[in-house]
Amino acid sequence: MNTKKNIIIVSARRSGTHLLTDLIVNNFGYESIDQNYIDFDKFTWPDLNGLAKYMKKGNRVTWTHAHDFRDYYKYNHTVEQKSTLDKLFAESKIILIYRDVRDIMTSCFHRPKVKQKYDSFSDFYENFDFDGYELIDQKYENISDLLIEYYKNWFSVYISKEVIGLDMEIVSFEEVVNQYENTVSKLSSFLDLPVTKYVDVRLPNSKDKDILYTTNDFRKGIVGDWVNTLDIKLGEEIGKKYEVDLQAGLDCFINDIKIHKFHRPERQDFIAKYSNDHDMGNELTIYKNQGSKDIDIKDLLDNRYTNCTHRGTDLRYKHKVFYYKDYILKFIYPCKARLSKQDFNSSVPLGSRDLLSTIVKTDKFLYENNIVPKLHYAGIYNRVLFVVQERCPSDNVLFTKFNFYPKWNDWSWVVKLNLYEDMTRLFNKAIEENIVLTDIFNVFNCAYDERGSLKYFDLDGIQSYNSKEEMEASIDYKNTRGILNEVEKHNESYR
Repeated sequence: MNTKKNIIIVSARRSGTHLLTDLIVNNFGYESIDQNYIDFDKFTWPDLNGLAKYMKKGNRVTWTHAHDFRDYYKYNHTVEQKSTLDKLFAESKIILIYRDVRDIMTSCFHRPKVKQKYDSFSDFYENFDFDGYELIDQKYENISDLLIEYYKNWFSVYISKEVIGLDMEIVSFEEVVNQYENTVSKLSSFLDLPVTKYVDVRLPNSKDKDILYTTNDFRKGIVGDWVNTLDIKLGEEIGKKYEVDLQAGLDCFINDIKIHKFHRPERQDFIAKYSNDHDMGNELTIYKNQGSKDIDIKDLLDNRYTNCTHRGTDLRYKHKVFYYKDYILKFIYPCKARLSKQDFNSSVPLGSRDLLSTIVKTDKFLYENNIVPKLHYAGIYNRVLFVVQERCPSDNVLFTKFNFYPKWNDWSWVVKLNLYEDMTRLFNKAIEENIVLTDIFNVFNCAYDERGSLKYFDLDGIQSYNSKEEMEASIDYKNTRGILNEVEKHNESYR
């Protein structure tokens, strides 16, 4: 019996789809399904155009250029077809390959069938007809915006893969080209498979005449080749937008970087804290607050994609935050940095339990003192904490209300936006109960409710202590106090 899991490669066009497919086929003995089945808007043949039949055999690798997870829900598929596609994703290994969007545009532009449509690169850039992208409900100003949004969508899936129920890894085009041997080793670990035969599929390759290539539509495949096609100023503008929209958040999640002097990367501390804990078993139950709405939690969780009014737009929250008329469903990971599968399985359930305990312990005081919105429910789903919270109007979240995105080490905005009094009042009130609101000075974590009161809704940014002495000795208190001191300096200078 074939025990190899099927593989679905997720990729934007011209980002290394076939390069990665060929690596897998030649190094791990997979067979490629040489069709882009999952992007088809209609399934006219039996058995999803044959896709389900081929995948059922196992040992298959296919790919999709779909712009977002579950894009197929936008099409007129039957419930059975959607269920089959959901099952194929859930039972497969998913690999996202990504590439510098400027090199993608360069490769797209130089394809003969594309280049003949346009007078120049500028014409292509501004008038790209989105050929090859199934975007029945989205429009973009240019191709770079499309590609950046593409990666925001799929990186958000990767960030939330456990709660979605996907087995997923990422690899960059640049990684494959410049660190080929390391990439093969990385994928061997992810696939839980040994290399059947080490084959370098990069071009040009004259050493091995027996390489199985899935296409002959290759170009240069050079990293950084965009400088020979794009105007440098445009290239730098696109690079800066990519950094702001994607790279900065990914560095925090993937590399666990220190973003300012009061920030503490948490991956190693988190793993160490829970590495020797016991399995939590079935000790967790769903918490329902007094006077809360009667909500069918199972239905809410199972049908969140189809029943919500809209989802989070930020890279970190697209698959973690779901909006309804007057409440929000949120999934909260206790560790904000990426963990290996083993570390996740051994530590996150216990971290979720402790986070749930903190929320339940502090909620009554924080709510009665008008610090947090009403909490309706809290519990565990796929080992991750979820909460159902009263919803503040979306336009009242600070970064939306003020259209402001400060740098990580800039806290002058608290004073400039006249938020000093409200924020420090909430912080100091929580301190009275030995509760630290660790990330209150953040435009993403606060909003005004319908009555005009500022609320703090970052429930994983709450730490509770048994005494004032324990609180003041903690790293979280010292770091948050350090930020508050910086805010107070700005307040003094603005008086």
